Amino acid sequence: MRVLAVNVRAGGSGSLIDRIADRCIRHDPDVVVIAEFRDNAAGARLSRLLERGGLPHQAGTHGHRGNGVLIAAGEPFRSIRNPFGLDDSDYPNAILEARFETLRVFGAYLPGQDRKRVHLRCLIALARQCDDAKIKALAIGDFNSGRNDTDIEANLGGARQVDEFSTTDLYRELEDHWTEAWLHRHPGQLDFSWYPFRKTPGPRRRNGWRIDKAFVSRALLPDVRNAEYDHGFRAEGLTDHSALIVDLDLPPPT
Repeated sequence: MRVLAVNVRAGGSGSLIDRIADRCIRHDPDVVVIAEFRDNAAGARLSRLLERGGLPHQAGTHGHRGNGVLIAAGEPFRSIRNPFGLDDSDYPNAILEARFETLRVFGAYLPGQDRKRVHLRCLIALARQCDDAKIKALAIGDFNSGRNDTDIEANLGGARQVDEFSTTDLYRELEDHWTEAWLHRHPGQLDFSWYPFRKTPGPRRRNGWRIDKAFVSRALLPDVRNAEYDHGFRAEGLTDHSALIVDLDLPPPT
């Protein structure tokens, strides 16, 4: 089972939507999670293109004017919008749940800075619950958080840290319960999934951040076969994020 997640940057540019959808579909995913999905013309076209590409079963944060989440899959699933029951002031469209027969997928686009603290606290509580019940669960998408020392390129190799995630404390607490898939498959390695958007290619500065991640429950961890970034989404100028692809030793969802 393959799950692909990518942030399409402010809903996706109308002139790039076709190429974004095509690059997603070429990976032959069973599930696609779109962060910064918007309920507008570009979002509707992306949804249609994913449907034509073999992912007709979809749910999204429609009716919300800002950034949200879309989940598209090849097989049916039960969707739960705002699974933590957050108030409108707490960015309830930041997480969308898809329930398959053998897996629960939580598509994430967490807001910036301390605004995501409520979501991370909810994810920590969810992690405890799923681990106690031995539930196979995957939280994947743009978490806008990470480790200050390794996930911010500007902090590497210097005597002091020059930037930070304001929610590193809760991020690390989440790591105490659920395992981050890419790091599990690439221990001790460094990579960065977001760079400031540039329309034309040029020399890469040391301003990368690794914020696109996947966390797996203890019951799902033995099924993690691989986790890789597709930096082509950024290299081709389709968005400012790399896609994250997680392969699981599970049958395609039914």
